[in-house]
Amino acid sequence: MSAEREDGVYAEKPSRSTSQRKRYLRAAGVLAFIAVNALVLFFTARSDFSRPGEKLSYSLASEHSLRNAACALGCVALALAAETIKYLLMMKRLKHRLSLRTAFEATALGKYYDFVTPFGTGGQPFQIWYLHSSGYSGGAASAMPLAEYITKQSAIVLMCLAALSFGRETAGALGIRIAAYAGLLAYMLVPAMVVISALSPSASARIVGFFVHVGAKLRLLRHPERTVERIEAALTRYSDSLKRLAAGHWLFAVLFALSLVGQAALFSIPYFVLRVFGGHTPYLQAVCMCVYVYASTTIVPTPGNAGAAEGSFYLLFEQMEGSGLFWAMLAWRFCSYYIFILLGLVIYAVKLAENAFSSRRHE
Repeated sequence: MSAEREDGVYAEKPSRSTSQRKRYLRAAGVLAFIAVNALVLFFTARSDFSRPGEKLSYSLASEHSLRNAACALGCVALALAAETIKYLLMMKRLKHRLSLRTAFEATALGKYYDFVTPFGTGGQPFQIWYLHSSGYSGGAASAMPLAEYITKQSAIVLMCLAALSFGRETAGALGIRIAAYAGLLAYMLVPAMVVISALSPSASARIVGFFVHVGAKLRLLRHPERTVERIEAALTRYSDSLKRLAAGHWLFAVLFALSLVGQAALFSIPYFVLRVFGGHTPYLQAVCMCVYVYASTTIVPTPGNAGAAEGSFYLLFEQMEGSGLFWAMLAWRFCSYYIFILLGLVIYAVKLAENAFSSRRHE
């Protein structure tokens, strides 16, 4: 039995057995995700703790370790601040209400949804919904995350090109270099497709329309004309808002510069966490290695590239003398991944508390 959704797509009502099968598949996916992470942590820990040679002497309570730990957390704060400022500048440019809290929560929760969804696909859709539900127009709510994403990806592409060109000797195994090249291609393709859609919405709508009519022929869609009109209207809104943002050329230059600052801060985290645990990897080498980690794992479908990111980090930084690499890897993952998930949970907890307090006061 099927029902038609508002956008003309046939939606089959799931049977009880289908829903149960989906629950089993989700549970199996979660268990596989946990198993992969556990295996990666086990093998990296065993490899690190069994390495020959003199153990490094370091104290986590020493001034040196505490200073570098503070710098690693400072990099996280700098990355969040850079993206928050980007949203504030775009709000001002689009002549919408300036809200530091909304800008920060859009940034932090966008990262949260990027890290809990496969391929990091949940961030931008959530940011669009969040900004629109916060009172921003549909065009502005769509354009701001889109512009933030394009400038961020462009900054990553530039840094990847620099690392792949000048830091080639730091990549280690050939497999990591090949995966990094594939990741660089993925980084370049997505912004290019978005830009083409934004600059020529009518042409993009015609391309989408072709696939819509194919779907209609296959009886996957009903009323293809109405669906194409809806898509074309949405693309036109995105294009108009992006053009308003791009009308002042300085804005995109500033957004790109802030993206470089934010990504450089994230890529600098391994340098500081390695120093916390006694490592002495040069700064530029550590940054290039981190770029390789990000690029080589971007096509891994697990949330936050979990499993692959830890393994790539260990393979690239294994030349670190003595013990401590395993703990440095965990500290890096906390600063670059888990801290954003915890921050998202804290924001949701605060919102729930505020709603409960407001409801109680209203009663």
